[in-house]
Amino acid sequence: MKKALNTPVADGITRREGLLSLLGTALALAGCGGGGGGGMASVSSGGTGSFAMGPITGFGSIIVNGVHFDDRLARVLDDDGALHDRNELKLGMVVRVKGKPISRAGGVARADADEIKFGAELLGPIDSIDRTARTLVVLGQTVQITAATIFEENLTGLSALAVGDIVEVHGSVDPVANRMTATRIERKDPAKVQAFRIQGLVKSLDTAAKTFKIGTLTISFAGPVDIPANLVLANDMLVRVRLATTPTTGIRTALKIRLVEVEVENENEAEVEGTVTFIDPNNNKLFKVNGLQVDATGTSVPAGLKVGDRVEVEGSLVNGVLVATKVELEDENEALKFELRGPIDSLNTTAKTFGVSGVTVDFSGAVTFLPAGKTAANLANGVSVEVRGVASSDGTKIVANRITFE
Repeated sequence: MKKALNTPVADGITRREGLLSLLGTALALAGCGGGGGGGMASVSSGGTGSFAMGPITGFGSIIVNGVHFDDRLARVLDDDGALHDRNELKLGMVVRVKGKPISRAGGVARADADEIKFGAELLGPIDSIDRTARTLVVLGQTVQITAATIFEENLTGLSALAVGDIVEVHGSVDPVANRMTATRIERKDPAKVQAFRIQGLVKSLDTAAKTFKIGTLTISFAGPVDIPANLVLANDMLVRVRLATTPTTGIRTALKIRLVEVEVENENEAEVEGTVTFIDPNNNKLFKVNGLQVDATGTSVPAGLKVGDRVEVEGSLVNGVLVATKVELEDENEALKFELRGPIDSLNTTAKTFGVSGVTVDFSGAVTFLPAGKTAANLANGVSVEVRGVASSDGTKIVANRITFE
């Protein structure tokens, strides 16, 4: 397949370049559809690095979409470009990682991370809670809690939350349904929250009143607002908005408006997990994931693929387009597999828990200990281990199914 895509067809233009040119035209004709579609520059030579976008599923080196990224020398930035310490990265946070080429020695995908960006997709007060359906409503957005949702270490799951609590939610956003599948939830101190956050599609834009809606939430941009001079708001744009924390009800005031970031650098390998935010009505192999353009014309796509589906896409980034070699649907209710590596701390032999990389591990169930001959009796503070497991039912711990002594 790769050979066919790069075979010259005329005047030195490859089939891949032709595809991408057609993709730019198709998206331009389709309109802004989900925030940004449109033409692209001509394709240049491919990149030499890697790109991954998805939730953090492990530490030792951070693990994103199965790739172990060594983050020791990486620049860690928030979505405003401010520098942070890498210790602020947490399990379940959705991040964008740029790194060196991926190696697969010993069957493990590894790369050095150059840059890691993080930022919550939603931050605001809880409007309502449905404990049976395991959902929250925050700023009018429905947040679904699944088997893959991690709660911060000091929060004892959904049962600890109440209406009015300020929560920060990381996860995958379906902007059409105004719904979000959470991968991490933290409760915040209201006194320390300077602005709320929301991501979604601009709807009901009123340029005279200077208001628009994201879901059921009405947002005013009539006052002083940080918005790029070249950004002209339009319905169906996919945007992220910072909101004033007051008033507590009614129309919210925008402080900052940005398009959802799209990668433009070329990278040989890219692995992205997220929500389908747009599908070309004329070709279901041209779609977007979290606003990133995907060209899957060289591979198959899941039958019935629709906006709102959570997918994992592998391929390469070429001028801001993810040229896919693999597209898979993700089961939102399937337990994510987590992996932690580091020295044990806070061992509690009565509760059968310990800490690794700031995460609590429960080893009370059926656990395979490696190498042969090792048992729970060998666990001790300071001993280095690799832990594999899934999130506990309340999302506050990792339930180990395999512990390897290193």
